[in-house]
Amino acid sequence: MINKKINQLIIYGLEHNLLKEDDKYYAVNRILTILNLKKFNWEEIESTNFSEIIQGIIDFALKNKIITHDSITERDAFEARIVDCLIPRPSELNKIFRNYYKKAPRYATDFLHKFSIDTNYIKVNRIKKNIQYKYQGKYADLILAINLSKPEKDPMDIKKQNQDNSKYPICPLCMENVGSYQTPSLAPRSNHRVVSISLDNEKDAWGIQYSPYAYFNEHMIVLRKEHSDMYVNEKTFSELIDFINKFPHYLIGSNAGLPIVGGSILSHHHFQGGRFDFPIESARVIKKYKKNRVNIEVLDWPMATIRFSGNNENRILDMVNQVYQYWQTYTNEEIMVFAKTNEEHNTVTPIVKLNGSNYNFYMILRNNYTTKEFPYGLFHTKPERFHIKKENIGLIEVMGMAILPGRLMEELELIKDVLNQEKKISDDDLLLKHSKWIEELQSKNINEDIDIYLRDDIGRIFENMLEDANVFKFGDINNFLDFVEKAIY
Repeated sequence: MINKKINQLIIYGLEHNLLKEDDKYYAVNRILTILNLKKFNWEEIESTNFSEIIQGIIDFALKNKIITHDSITERDAFEARIVDCLIPRPSELNKIFRNYYKKAPRYATDFLHKFSIDTNYIKVNRIKKNIQYKYQGKYADLILAINLSKPEKDPMDIKKQNQDNSKYPICPLCMENVGSYQTPSLAPRSNHRVVSISLDNEKDAWGIQYSPYAYFNEHMIVLRKEHSDMYVNEKTFSELIDFINKFPHYLIGSNAGLPIVGGSILSHHHFQGGRFDFPIESARVIKKYKKNRVNIEVLDWPMATIRFSGNNENRILDMVNQVYQYWQTYTNEEIMVFAKTNEEHNTVTPIVKLNGSNYNFYMILRNNYTTKEFPYGLFHTKPERFHIKKENIGLIEVMGMAILPGRLMEELELIKDVLNQEKKISDDDLLLKHSKWIEELQSKNINEDIDIYLRDDIGRIFENMLEDANVFKFGDINNFLDFVEKAIY
């Protein structure tokens, strides 16, 4: 049986261009070494589903005690190690990518994306389990995704996370992850590849990879090779524009770079991008200005958002930098916006995408000021909404796509039981966090399908979460317009 599975895996590798004919003996011998096998015979057989092949090989490894624990983590790590026998070294993959890029940037990313799927680095089958739907909100049709792949994080844990420079690799985004087996804190990376690119005149100082658990189409991570803290400033804006110049078919953006509003791995500078249309792009325009041939639009969006557009990148950057500098020192005590106390509070979430020949540069104003009453942040999701999502409002949420915790699937079923009078709130500890919401739902006369109603109500709550993060929420639209007008003139 194992001989057949190895044959099928080699055929799979050849059919998906992961290895060439001259590489197959080398690949077989590496696999034999890992599996402690002394012989192998070529068989005339057809390839089959990758999942079937690799699960058969992993089952053999478990049966023969090559791996000792039958867990998802151990299986993933061993799978990545076997797949690594089929695929090119990083330098070889870089060469292939560059050859495709010479033809067109899209050819290059199409190749890398397919490669990441074919090697099962992108966990397509697990991603398919995620639930995604739309909610017709006040501002746009928001996208809600219930993430069944990863556990929910607490913002305080993100904020307190210490960087341990003695670890190897230091963090999940470090280049040292390429080819690593696994550690207790890092996912398997034996089949991991990062392609080198240059940004903002820094030759080969950057890498691109796809997210193993993609939240949207071609979800890409763009990372600085050097392990260094995230920063959001004028240099960031130039880096984002340069990425779009090199990959004009993608959107690119950065998390805000400060705790609470960062929503990311703040210890390693990186961006996220992909080929996807987000709800924020269809937001209505409240007011439009023009200066130095740059259109400046205040958007009707739950968070304070400005869109700069024009066909000249230098003019765009000049105007973006001007507004950013003004925001850096902007304080308005009447509406609880403080630029600085004992630390800096004002920052932005920047996003760039081309619209034809025009750059669309979105700047979402953020602030991470905290109080005793609101230790998670004055402009963070209110505590009464934590039962739905407690994590930071990061880049993806800012653009109108909720990444909701997988625990909601089980909890929604329990809530339905309560609403159908089959359970009480006190019957299950999982329901306690939702008690106020359930009581609100019980007070309403719900005539429509309960599943649809609950999903729509979660959409409404997510929209409220975004409004919670609006830095002008204690004022009104005139405060925002006044800020923009003073910033651009």
